[in-house]
Amino acid sequence: MAGNPPTHYDTLQVSENASAEVIRGAYRYLSQKWHPDKNPDKAEEARRVMERLNEAYAVLSDPQRRQEHDAWIAQQRAARPASGGGSAGAPPPGADSPDTLRDYYAAEIAKGRNFWVWPLAFVGCLLLLGAVTGFVPALEKFVKEYRYIALLIMLAGASAITNSARDKYRASLLRQNDTRVLEQRYTEHMRQKTVRQVVTGVAAVLLVGGAVAYYGLGLNAQQSQVQAARRDDTKPAPPKPAVLTIENACGKTLRFAVHYLPDGGAWRTEGWWDVDSLSSTALRGDLGQIASSNAIFYYYAETLDRKIVWRGRDDDDTDATYTLDGRTLRFDRVRLERDDGGRYQLKLTC
Repeated sequence: MAGNPPTHYDTLQVSENASAEVIRGAYRYLSQKWHPDKNPDKAEEARRVMERLNEAYAVLSDPQRRQEHDAWIAQQRAARPASGGGSAGAPPPGADSPDTLRDYYAAEIAKGRNFWVWPLAFVGCLLLLGAVTGFVPALEKFVKEYRYIALLIMLAGASAITNSARDKYRASLLRQNDTRVLEQRYTEHMRQKTVRQVVTGVAAVLLVGGAVAYYGLGLNAQQSQVQAARRDDTKPAPPKPAVLTIENACGKTLRFAVHYLPDGGAWRTEGWWDVDSLSSTALRGDLGQIASSNAIFYYYAETLDRKIVWRGRDDDDTDATYTLDGRTLRFDRVRLERDDGGRYQLKLTC
């Protein structure tokens, strides 16, 4: 009596309770193996096998069609209870090949170790290089001077360790597990792979989004302002207000007025002072000593008979006007000299 006809599970070489991940992986593996472009010497056979693979995957990847196929299998087995042999018809694709699906499952599961072993291997190589550098002083100079070569050495070492661990794990899987167990482990491996991809993708989106928000929306500028607002002991102390000292080198008594910006206050105009001839003094007003933190002074001086007049301002503008005692006067730019004590010296000569 003929045996049961081959099923789509036989075609894809998977068990009847195989998960969707296993079915997808088996189809991917067999379709790549039997693609006509990879089998030019048996193109006609490869074409027939691909047709069977495509039909099997189309049925088993569709939950409703797979359920109908399972019902058909149960019906066939019920109709031939005495059949104890294998499936009739053509053997499953690649059944006689040493490169079986079992090997494919083991290789794919072993690849999952790269995700965990590679960073650990890289850190291990880094620690080893650091330890060797500590014991061999000559190596420290090499690592500092050729740091990029040292990085390549660490990457190559980590890659070699990872590949070795993957191959050993694959060999242990092939020794200890049959195809059915490997199918189950492959299903779990694919689910873990999906979780890793989702976590990595979310982390990448958050990282890129955070960088865009930080640099694109100006959060770094706000952070800089906050840092600037904090006390920084490494910064020099702000300069003390500069005191204005007037020296009358003219042989006549003169009157003096000043318009200035005191430290932490509003612009003020103070005067008049009578300054004796051939004398030097630091002016004092209502707020105390005449001093300005930004060192900008408008000054006006005249002899008592108003025949000699001095007026100027220590600022970056070339000239400016200012109203003093109802008179609009022009003040020319004049740089004031500063002594070792930080005082601005204004020397008036006839």
